[in-house]
Amino acid sequence: MSTNFDKETVIGKILTRIFDQAKVSDADRKTVSQALEKRLTERPFRVAVIGQSGVGKSTTLNSVFGLSNYVSNIAEGTTEITEKIFPVRDGFNLSIYDMPGLNNDIDKDVEYEKLYRQILPQCDVIVYIINAHSRDIGEDCRILKEIVLPICNQNSIKDNIILAFNKIDAIGETEDPNDPELKWDIVENLPTEKLKKVIKIKLNDFTDKLIDENLIGDASSLKPTQVVFYSAVFNYNIRDFMLAISRAGKDGWIWPATYGLERAGKWSDAKLAK
Repeated sequence: MSTNFDKETVIGKILTRIFDQAKVSDADRKTVSQALEKRLTERPFRVAVIGQSGVGKSTTLNSVFGLSNYVSNIAEGTTEITEKIFPVRDGFNLSIYDMPGLNNDIDKDVEYEKLYRQILPQCDVIVYIINAHSRDIGEDCRILKEIVLPICNQNSIKDNIILAFNKIDAIGETEDPNDPELKWDIVENLPTEKLKKVIKIKLNDFTDKLIDENLIGDASSLKPTQVVFYSAVFNYNIRDFMLAISRAGKDGWIWPATYGLERAGKWSDAKLAK
């Protein structure tokens, strides 16, 4: 890679290996590296984050995108969204649109929908966060069906969406907040065996709901691989989240291949299905 682009990124290591094995000349290496560098630095990698209050936007942006000082402070009734750009390094910038969650207020929803129509088509990844601790996700399903998916389908960006169920660590609290076996094992950073069973049932219920609402399962809806379950607080199943980003749209690969996997060693490899 060129001296201006980090050789230690995933894409840098891959290209270096390809160059070495193919015995690519220094001149051709430079040409390819400069073209790639231009592609990655000519505009920010844009992410829209959508979610109701309390879903964990800030912790998600910390865990997945490394924005440790980010605080989501979308005020109720906001009708203007600003693009916040975070320089990463090597000329690469990460752009975040912190979108308001619709709240079944007809007047506000009309204004918010205008914002969605304006901003979502500009984004490489659209993260819609749902609180897995919720007893009912009906309102989120409504927003997805009536607003987000139609906008994305109209602009051929449906594959850019990630439906992210956060706070799986707190699912046990809805069953019995006083049962220690339903609390997250913070030492092992894993659900207890009892909590694991409860989580699995809840996630199956969510999946069934998404199928019933036609949000996954057909050509105009989401693929199962676009749905992730994780805990931003405990960095749990963030690998699956990152994999979903890598599959998103045409340019989702950019974040994991450049700087998104640098924190991989801090993430748990544990799977809920075990």
